[in-house]
Parts: sequence; C-alpha cells; structure tokens
Amino acid sequence: MLAAGVVLGVGSIATIAAWTDNENATGSFGASIFDTESQSAGSPAYASRPTAPGATLTFNATAMSPSTSYFAWLNIRTTTTTTVGGNVTLTGAAATGTLAPALQYRLIRLGGVGSAANCVSTAFTAGSVYLAGSSTTYSTVTTVPASPLANPIGASGAELGFCVEVRVAAGSANTYQGQTATVTWTFTATSAD
Repeated sequence: MLAAGVVLGVGSIATIAAWTDNENATGSFGASIFDTESQSAGSPAYASRPTAPGATLTFNATAMSPSTSYFAWLNIRTTTTTTVGGNVTLTGAAATGTLAPALQYRLIRLGGVGSAANCVSTAFTAGSVYLAGSSTTYSTVTTVPASPLANPIGASGAELGFCVEVRVAAGSANTYQGQTATVTWTFTATSAD
C-alpha cells in the first residue's frame, strides 16, 4: 500500500506540467538633436562658438567716458538639424583688464533678431525683457543674476536676438582714463526635452 502511494505521488507530479508560450515586445529609440550657433556684427556668419572668446561683439567703444553707453547685438539660433526646442540663459560674465571694475552693463532680449537698427538706447525700456540690469539699474560687467532668466528657443532654425549696453560707471575715478578691458559673456543653451 505504501508502494502504491509512492507510485500515485509520482504519477500526480507528471500531470502538473503545463503548456507555455512567449510573447515579445521590442521598442526602437533615437536621441534628439539640440545644437546652437551665434552671430554678431563682428562675426556675421552663424557658427558654433562653444569656447571663449566666441562671437565678436562690436561696441566701437575705444574712447569711453563715464555714463556714455555703447551697444552691441548677438543672435543665437538652433541649427536646422535641431529636433527639439529649449532655453538660452546668460550663465557667465568674465572680465580682464584694468578698466573692468568701472564697467557696467544691461542686457535685454529683443523682440526679433538683433541688428544695428534695433540694438539702441530706445530698446531699453520698462517693458523690455532684461537678462541683466533693469530699466533703471546697471550691473557690474562680471555679475550674472542669481536667478537667470531662461529664454525659450524653438527647434530647427529658431532665432533669439540680444542687445548688450555697456558704459563706464558715473563717477568713476580719473585713474581709469586710458585703461582697457575685455568682457566675455557666456550663454548656455539647454534642450527642453
């Protein structure tokens, strides 16, 4: 009887087997493309300029005096192969030269691409979009706002125009006469997706 029970147990194990089948699912993936280029009066052809000095801003400011402003424009666009939009943000400002401590600036985003016609004093109004300074204040040339403004830019050739105003601060010491400086602003473009 014990032997019969063992045989019965082996037989019942054999009947537990089941049919099996598999289903597979495969997905394909591709990375987006996000690339920008810049252009200015001194660098008129759009090109990628990821390292300093970058595009040449043309201020024509070789004989500056306190409180006299000089202007230069910069355009940034996504390349035609860019598949997603993003944001362009002012992330850095560095200066060299003995005139640098006396320099102040304001920076705005223009309503269209920058040019000599629209990067002028009248562009700096209370309603302008300021990346640095305001309609009534200036920043030192090495200062970037603690909470930088993100400027939306579209994909595939979308453009943003910026205008920079630079001046020697009012009341600057006479010791700044004849001195020079170079300022480099860094704009960081980041894809939205």
